[in-house]
Amino acid sequence: CALLVYFTSERDFPPNYHWIFAYSGFIVAVMWTYCLANEIVAVLQVIGVIFDLSDSILGLTILAWGNSISDFLSNVAVARKNFPRMAISACYGGPLLALLLGLGIPCIIEIIKGRIPPKNPLKFSPQFFFLFCAIGIGLFTTAITMTLWKFQTKRLYSIVLITLYLTFMTLSVLEELKIFTFSL
Repeated sequence: CALLVYFTSERDFPPNYHWIFAYSGFIVAVMWTYCLANEIVAVLQVIGVIFDLSDSILGLTILAWGNSISDFLSNVAVARKNFPRMAISACYGGPLLALLLGLGIPCIIEIIKGRIPPKNPLKFSPQFFFLFCAIGIGLFTTAITMTLWKFQTKRLYSIVLITLYLTFMTLSVLEELKIFTFSL
């Protein structure tokens, strides 16, 4: 490849096919990211097996926190640079985009393949119920309070949202460990 570039390009100008390197670099970066993410998840699953933790607990705690820490740090940095509206928008927009693409693309692929209903349908569990309740309450109260407070957040509301999150996590972990059972 290097010989091809050496003999087909000039010293002062990039070759006409330089865009191929950009695309191939992007594809290789995506492949590396995919491989590393799979390995990290595999290592965490091994840790879960060693400590007898279910995939639900790993997903609720370690994987979710690890996936969210970069968003948290970047949103705090943006807010500290005097762009609080952009940070708040990123708090909702980033996870929403990930959810829509993460669920939407596989569902579209299943529809194209003609597998409707999907081969492995989701099972409705108490964790799903807790999740939907927490998301619904959080979004509804955010829409109401932000409208009433003219889109100015207060420290009290952050305490409410943190309490909602801790309640969700506590109920989910207690239900997963069978300390508290909730039947649907």
